Formats: sequence, structure tokens, C-alpha cells
Amino acid sequence: MLRPTAIALWCAVVLAPIHAVADAPVVVVQPGDALSLIAERAGVSVAQIKEWNGLKSDLIRAGQELVVGPTAASSPNDEIDWTPPFDYGTSPSTTLEKHSAPIAAREASVAVATTQESKKDRRKSRTYRVKSGDTLTGIALKLDTSVAEILEMNPDLNPDRIYPGDTIDIGEPRPEVTLTLERGDTLLAVAERYGVNRRDLARWNSSVRQGRARPGIDIRLYTRIPVSPSEAIGPTNHGRLENGVLLPRHPGYVIRTKNRAYGTEETTRWIVDAFNAVDAKFKTRKVVRIHDISDRNGGKIRDHKSHQNGRDADIGYYHDECPRSGCGFERLRASELDVARQWALLQHWLKNDQAEMIFIDYRLQAKLYRYAKRKGVPETQLNRWIQYPRGKYEPVGVIRHFRNHDDHLHVRFVCPYSDVRCRR
Repeated sequence: MLRPTAIALWCAVVLAPIHAVADAPVVVVQPGDALSLIAERAGVSVAQIKEWNGLKSDLIRAGQELVVGPTAASSPNDEIDWTPPFDYGTSPSTTLEKHSAPIAAREASVAVATTQESKKDRRKSRTYRVKSGDTLTGIALKLDTSVAEILEMNPDLNPDRIYPGDTIDIGEPRPEVTLTLERGDTLLAVAERYGVNRRDLARWNSSVRQGRARPGIDIRLYTRIPVSPSEAIGPTNHGRLENGVLLPRHPGYVIRTKNRAYGTEETTRWIVDAFNAVDAKFKTRKVVRIHDISDRNGGKIRDHKSHQNGRDADIGYYHDECPRSGCGFERLRASELDVARQWALLQHWLKNDQAEMIFIDYRLQAKLYRYAKRKGVPETQLNRWIQYPRGKYEPVGVIRHFRNHDDHLHVRFVCPYSDVRCRR
């Protein structure tokens, strides 16, 4: 009786992965593979692979089949709208989310800002129990807030009469912002622009003195003041745009329809910055066409399901041969792509973590991938940036395939940190 039981158990173990193949992505282990390499290629963690496959250790063997993603029933991409003209923005996948760190907006006359979430920033609100010797000024300094904000949160509080044991509502923490100083910036100007006390700014940046605040130095501060006038509200397929900024003219592109060339301040600035980077790299200039970003106030736009909150842009490819009027929206073979210029444009957004998703035909991805690899871009970086060569239907990479994108690329920029209603 023991022999049939053992056979049945063996069959159950061997056949278990076959069921998973039907509704979850599966890879076959190759010689030299390790769980860490497979996890990196699939955009998941080693712990997830071990959980999905019931592995107790990191030992795997060549020829073994491994599930490298959730089942179809639980895949986060089920919430993504794949219908033309598409929208990935309503519910980003786990893989994408960790590569789409939010970028703060920038006040052009002051500084470039980025943010880094800390543990305290994730808390919704704070309270503080007064200790012996405390003053409101000291509490404000300690908790990266201001006396004015404390009084606003506690309207019945007498600032001259606080006692040990009192509980004060501190409210939500102010976002932490890192500013890269530009030419002409001073610590005084930054403090005034972002509504912070000069003493606080000096305390947050004790290693930076006023005389050493030179261009390129990063400084840290906490502020609630939005650093751009625009705001992306809601997802890209069901949102709107407040205080949209018109994409400025540039010698590197032509705009097809002016009243459809509005975006967030970040979107328009990042487009200009990327074309500046291309111009700086090449002695001669080629011009491409930019069709649609958003209407002035966002919302539904003819011929598009997305493009509603100022974060999407349709941009022509660089051709090997372009007329003086600019590289238009024409179906392009990989052999016709000016891959050097195209990669310079894309790499600017990728290396600065400004692009959430870029839709490019899979055949063109192949040429971009091989070019970047020849130029020394590490394979680990390419695996994070480009879907190729893992297949056009694999939901990995910032650059991904979507049908009808052999005549133009579609870039979706990340939500600016200060646009708190973005995606809501």
C-alpha cells in the first residue's frame, strides 16, 4: 500500500508547477542561473519567487520551471486599462512603483528639487507630549515644523502657557525636499522662497555655510509650499490639469497644435531639458514633431483616452533622414531609426527617474537596447529600463511595447511630489 501512495505524492509534486504555468508567468532555469538573477530579470524579489514555488532554500537546478509572477487572478496589471489609446496610470504595478520615485517640482529661479520619503513622512499626523523645559519654538525646531503651524493646529493653545504633560497636535509632517542649488542661489533666497526659517535651514544643513552654498550642492529642507504652479489631478485617463504650462518653443522640436501642448511645469521642463541634452551632444541638429500633451485644463481630449492630466506626451522618433520641417509621425523600420540621438533623449529621462512609462515599438526597442549595451550601459540597468529582450507582453521595464507606436513614442512622466492629488 505504501508504493502507490508514494507514486501519488511524487505525481502531485511534479505536476504542481504545470497548473501554475496556466495562469502565471513561468521561466525555465538555465545553466549558471541563480534566484537573484532570475528575480532581477523578472522584476520581482527572491522572497516572492520562493513563496510562489514553495522553495525552502535558494538552491535551483538547470531545467527547473519557476513561477516568476502572481497568478492571472491576482496580477496587479489586471487593473490597467490596455485598450487603445491605453492608460497605465490608474494602478501602477509593484515593479513599476519601486522604479518611479516621485520627483519634486522646481521653481525655475531657485533650485531643482527632489524628495526622499522617510519613515516619519509616512505617518498621517503627529502629537507631542510637552516635557519640562520645552518651548513652542524648541518643539517646532525639534519636529521640523513652525510655531505658526502649531498654533494653527491648536487654536486654543496659549503660546506662553504650555506645561509638562500637555499634548499638542503637530499635524502632518512637512515633506522633506532636497534642492540642488543653481548659479545665483543663496540659502537666504531658498529660505524665503520656501517659507522656512533661516535658522531651521542652517540647522538642517549644518555642513553647508552661507559662503559655501555653491551651484551643485544639495541642501535639505521641510516645506509645504508647492514649488510649481501647476498640478496634475487624478489619473491620466480620468483627470485634469490645474494651471497648465504651455510647452515653450525649442529649436529641437516643432509643436503641431499649440492648444494641446499644455502640461505640468515638470512635464514641460523635463521635455525641454531632454532636448537640450541632445543638442549638447551633437554638433548638428535634427527636429522632431511633438503632437499632443494635454489641453490647457486637462480632461478628455479628442483621439486619446489618456493625456488628461498634463503628464503624457506624443513625440516623433529621430529618423536617419528627416526633412527640414522635422521628423514626422511616420511608420519607422528599425534600420531607419537615428538610434544615437534617440537614446540620448530617452536616457536623459531614464537616468533622472523622470519617466514612469515610455511606449515604444518592440522592434525599435531591440535596436535601442543593443546600442545602449555597446555604449557600456550595465545590463542590470538596461533590464530595469527596457522591456526587450524579455518579450513584448512582459510587464517589465520603463520602456514597453504597445501597438501602433512604430511612428511615435509616448512618454508618461512621474507624478510630481507636490501634486498630492495626482492619481486620486
